[in-house]
Amino acid sequence: MQRKITLLAIDENISMFFKKECQKIFSNLFQIDYRSADIQEPLPITNTDLILYTDPTILNKLIHLIQCPAPTLMMKRTIRRESLEKIKKLPAGSIALVANINEYMANETAATIHQLGIKNIRLIPVHKDSSFPEKYDYIITPRRYIFLPDVDDRIIEIGNRVFDISMVLDVLSIMQVDNKVSEEIMFNYLSKVPTIWHGIGYAWENRRVLVNRWNILINEIAAGVIVCDERGNVELANHKAAEILSTSSELLLKHDIDYITWKEPELGKILKLSEAKDELTKCSSGEVVVSVKSIHLGGEEYGKLIVLNQYHEMINTQQKAQKKLTSQGYISKYSFVDIVGKSGELEKAKEICKKVSLSDSTVLLFGESGVGKEMFAGAIHNNSGRKNKPFIAINCATLPENLLESELFGYEEGAFTGARKGGRVGLFELAHSGTIFLDEIGDLPLSLQARLLRAIEEKEIRRVGGENMVSVDVRIIAATNKNLPEMVKSGEFRNDLFYRLNVFQVSIPPLRKRKIDIPLLINHLISDPKLKISREFIDFCNTYDWPGNIRELRNVLEYAATIADNEINISSLPDYIKSSNDYCFTEDLNAYLMLKIIYDNTQQKQNTGRRTLKEDFSRKFIKISEARVREYIQNLKSKNLVNVNSGRQGVSITNKGVSFLQMNGYI
Repeated sequence: MQRKITLLAIDENISMFFKKECQKIFSNLFQIDYRSADIQEPLPITNTDLILYTDPTILNKLIHLIQCPAPTLMMKRTIRRESLEKIKKLPAGSIALVANINEYMANETAATIHQLGIKNIRLIPVHKDSSFPEKYDYIITPRRYIFLPDVDDRIIEIGNRVFDISMVLDVLSIMQVDNKVSEEIMFNYLSKVPTIWHGIGYAWENRRVLVNRWNILINEIAAGVIVCDERGNVELANHKAAEILSTSSELLLKHDIDYITWKEPELGKILKLSEAKDELTKCSSGEVVVSVKSIHLGGEEYGKLIVLNQYHEMINTQQKAQKKLTSQGYISKYSFVDIVGKSGELEKAKEICKKVSLSDSTVLLFGESGVGKEMFAGAIHNNSGRKNKPFIAINCATLPENLLESELFGYEEGAFTGARKGGRVGLFELAHSGTIFLDEIGDLPLSLQARLLRAIEEKEIRRVGGENMVSVDVRIIAATNKNLPEMVKSGEFRNDLFYRLNVFQVSIPPLRKRKIDIPLLINHLISDPKLKISREFIDFCNTYDWPGNIRELRNVLEYAATIADNEINISSLPDYIKSSNDYCFTEDLNAYLMLKIIYDNTQQKQNTGRRTLKEDFSRKFIKISEARVREYIQNLKSKNLVNVNSGRQGVSITNKGVSFLQMNGYI
């Protein structure tokens, strides 16, 4: 039979608050009842296992209702961590009134704040029957009582106080709760409230936390997490995974993947795979998005990591993020001025986009990854008549098909399991009268291409699960790094959608085709004017093909500027570039870099033999052979930039060679 706790408080609101707190802490472990001083003709308490009361005054008022031998326990309370942080921010030396509904609770609240380490401000307890001092700086209160003065900007609301951890432990002890269940409750609650019982932190840390650290960590994760060994036995499973699978963590830990497959056949098909990413399936608790990752170490498989997300919760998370973005405004920060470069191809693309921006027609931007397609899209929007309206960007390659559909078009209430009450507005509706930027349009699933085509042609959309059409006035700018005409031929992209998007086609050149812009981009992207950039680094940037385009250039410059001391040079490049096949110079440039090493070694009176030059060149630039060193030296000799001496004298630089280095900025 379920055990029972009865709460005693001053009014029904506070009683309900502590009832909810008990349910949060203890879940369905106990039946929670209450009595309050404002209830007319309250029922007597004839059958309960524990009575919790807020303060002695309330116990005295309601003691006549107690008609059973249940133990009584006064609530030991504290304030929430976020409330404590508010108080910590008050200036040292401030005077703060601590308000509550009666003298006892005001004194108790002030004492709690003091015990929690707030000792740099003066605390004065006040209540509805006390006189307020004339001088004070702030009022700390659970809520804005009517007896408080109207000083909005100086009131610190901390909400109702909650149970202290020692109070929770007392309840678990009196109610004789199983040790394992008690530990779980205590661990969960410790992370939410500060505690004045310092001993528990030490004892808990030493007795339990170390041996259960992984369980604690994965239970802090919002997703369901299951870790299996190489035989499929479940080694770790958090509470969320158990909730999604409608079972308990303890039961999962006693079984293997076959048990889950038996319990949830559709889900089990995915769990049997070695790898899976964002697969949508069904289980008894509703639709679930599943990812499976095999764990390998040293070529050996050690098991699997399984991540489960309830579909409706993923939708809710995205909605919260969208609300936050909506409150800040959907905008683009880019204009054509931000697009740096003067090469002919780039200027042509900019001029076309400037003209196109003045119309409302659809634009299709072609360009490799990293060329700045979103910058162009934002600049088109900000140069158009829609510049004061929303600009919303979405990457069609980053979301599973079902999520992408609800993102773009929204959904109605009850459209699927977990759909929020009232439904949800999609990005097309949010972008009404503005611009929507569909990046990576080539990755849009075929099933959604027909819906997008209708939205463009009819200027109407229908939410998922809806029957009514919603009119939308949206300009579409799409972008892709794929060959859409070839995809049309192969049937991967709809012919009619391609031609509907392809009203204005603009090709954005890759960085390797506008290397004249590289020095401008380097000056634009390097924020520290005191940082020197070596000639050989500039030469490298002009020679390298930049497969990642401007995005890669920006990342390389950020890396180089961070690790360089006073000068960015070849040694400042990240290792992935130095070891790639794309890391190369022209033969003449390699020879001139060899000339610089010869000059440096001569100045420092070091050896200039072929072996030394090979080692120095390999250390500073790329690994080369002695044969390649010989070729570079012969190149330099043919131009009278070096002399090749016999014996140990090695190679010496000529006056013409020194002049060459000076003229070209190498020294």
